[in-house]
Amino acid sequence: MTRMMRTTGAAVTLAVAALVLLPACALRKGPPDPAKVQRKMNATLEGEKALIRSTVSNSENADKLIALLADRDRLVAEQAETVGAYRDRMKALNADYSANRSDFDQAVADYNGDRMRLQGELVALIDAMKKETTADEWKAVSKYQLKKLNPREMAYKEAGGGS
Repeated sequence: MTRMMRTTGAAVTLAVAALVLLPACALRKGPPDPAKVQRKMNATLEGEKALIRSTVSNSENADKLIALLADRDRLVAEQAETVGAYRDRMKALNADYSANRSDFDQAVADYNGDRMRLQGELVALIDAMKKETTADEWKAVSKYQLKKLNPREMAYKEAGGGS
């Protein structure tokens, strides 16, 4: 293959990529509106509570399950803070010329320890939540959680940002 053919092939590939990607980028609505995201989140969390009250036949178990949601929300917030702190620590280490490999290794180890602790707490919490429901009740609750409480749904699709 000649140099000219390779150059032409690369140019055609870039042109096709631009034709495909530019319209897709133009359709992006930009970052989500924080107030709209918060309203959507609040409505979704209230919808989750309503679903639990209508799905879990034992009202005492429904109340316990709803109380456990506060623990779940605390863990999610703590996980977000942990990720932010890790990101900031890695940025600071990267900017510090005197930081060495062991500094980075320690940052990763600390983050992984926090992450594993939080994941362990979340798994224990899910187990506690399941104990307040029947298998069919949990199926309905978990389906709602997986569909409605994911970041893409919360922050982008319904909040008017992204695609």
